[in-house]
Amino acid sequence: MPLEPLFVSNRVVAIIVPKAPFVAWINAADPVPANPTVTLADAQEEPTAFLIPTNEADDPDQPGKRWIQRSWKVLFERMLEDWYTDPTLWPRNRTIKMFREWCEIRTHSIVLDCGDTPIEYED
Repeated sequence: MPLEPLFVSNRVVAIIVPKAPFVAWINAADPVPANPTVTLADAQEEPTAFLIPTNEADDPDQPGKRWIQRSWKVLFERMLEDWYTDPTLWPRNRTIKMFREWCEIRTHSIVLDCGDTPIEYED
């Protein structure tokens, strides 16, 4: 019997894609300058996807926007950590404006769970 996907009603997917300023930082902050230069295409090849909460108070045209407005710092730091785990290499004075300049945020409100096993989480 084919599995019917279940609509996930209280989550949206936010895909955070690095832009050119993010890539410039990746290359400038590299503690091993002999590494090959990271291109924009390299950085955008596997963007990070976040499953974020939403509710009926959200704007239907921009689901998850309020949560992203409140949680941008965590998202930004996760993006930076994906490249360099040492926070001393991260840019100082990070702002939501910088986050938006450095990252494109794509939200997708249609989330279908096709699994027939419970979702598992890792610490």
